[in-house]
Amino acid sequence: MNEKEYEFWPDKVAKELVRKWKVEKQVITTGTSISGEPHIGNAGDVIRGDAIYRAVKDLGKEAELIWISDNMDPFRSVPQDMPKDLENYLGMPASSIPDFWSCHESFTKHFEDIFLKQLESIFIKPKVLLGNEMYEKGMYNEVMKKAMEKRKEIAEILNKFRKNPLPEDWYPVEVICDNCGKIATTKILSYDEESCKVEYFCDPKEVLLHRKNPVQGCSNRGVKSILNGGGKLVWRVEWPARWVFLKTTCEPFGKEHAAAGGSWDVGKEIVKLLGWKPPYPIVYEHFLVNGEKMSKSRGNVITVSDMLQYMKPEHLRYWMFQGRLTIAKDINLKNMIPKLFNEFALAEKIYFGKESTGNKRKDKNYKRAYELAKVKIPEKNSLYIPFEKLEEIVKILPEENEIEFAIHKLREMQIIEKISEEEREEIII
Repeated sequence: MNEKEYEFWPDKVAKELVRKWKVEKQVITTGTSISGEPHIGNAGDVIRGDAIYRAVKDLGKEAELIWISDNMDPFRSVPQDMPKDLENYLGMPASSIPDFWSCHESFTKHFEDIFLKQLESIFIKPKVLLGNEMYEKGMYNEVMKKAMEKRKEIAEILNKFRKNPLPEDWYPVEVICDNCGKIATTKILSYDEESCKVEYFCDPKEVLLHRKNPVQGCSNRGVKSILNGGGKLVWRVEWPARWVFLKTTCEPFGKEHAAAGGSWDVGKEIVKLLGWKPPYPIVYEHFLVNGEKMSKSRGNVITVSDMLQYMKPEHLRYWMFQGRLTIAKDINLKNMIPKLFNEFALAEKIYFGKESTGNKRKDKNYKRAYELAKVKIPEKNSLYIPFEKLEEIVKILPEENEIEFAIHKLREMQIIEKISEEEREEIII
């Protein structure tokens, strides 16, 4: 085996990016549709993107990690744990919904802040772009005009993956009704290329969102510019459109986008039409909770904050980086926590040359996963206490002098002899 076969996956991706993209800066973009409490699945592409970002930086190359809040998407359903009054905003851009908790300027800003704090808690600080601001500031303007100009060609691409072709009067842009504020109910009737204005109609016919939530337009007719926040590209065009002006070279995303005929198949063709090339795709499987798909309807949604109640940030990062991306990660705390703690300790020992699996490839994976997970590497390996032993001690802890009791028991178990002040702080009970 040659050295290339031993590359950990973020390093392999980083080298491929540098080889294929002759650019000054590798741009890794990620995005999340904000419609409620963000869960760990929402963080999946950002966490993996951070590993690639750091791997590129370790090659001595410029890199940028971007997170986009897709807050201009139509609000399609009210999460079970949210105020029922949110039904009044179905069909509107999510960013236009007020904050029902009165602590932020909008519903989406409320959850964007929560999500960014969760990312920061695991050492991730991406460049943040908010969808509504991107449109309002004109970041989409040029590519939106190009998409309207080439709408027939874009429709041909989309039709290759559709059972029923798009109507002749289809446009790749949606506009917000100036009367009712909805974006899901408007229909463009005509477009003037010179002024970039459209005539639209807010259709009163019932539209189903998420196949179950009916919304109706207000019958308003109007004329407005599609630029500077007046309009929004439909998702399958919006995704490749932003690759163009952000100069994206890599994007991690869930497997649903990579399904045959899905957003990725469409996007990688549309992006060429708009003046860029497809970024390097990082496709990953979704999360399971105790073997079942994570979903709000099942009541088994897990957040980054939930995970950090049971582990350190570096444990969570390590868990995310290790293993094949195409295999679902099952959050089964009873089984995963002991294994994760012990494996992380092994990875740290391998990193500091204190232990080896005897397999060069495994050792390199452990070492690199630890390095990317830890972010700030200590001067020496930490105090290692097998999780099972800690578990034994916790069961018999007295109400007072917990740490002293734990140290006494660890000495009895012959796990430690002497312990420094720094090591005392590492004992988590």
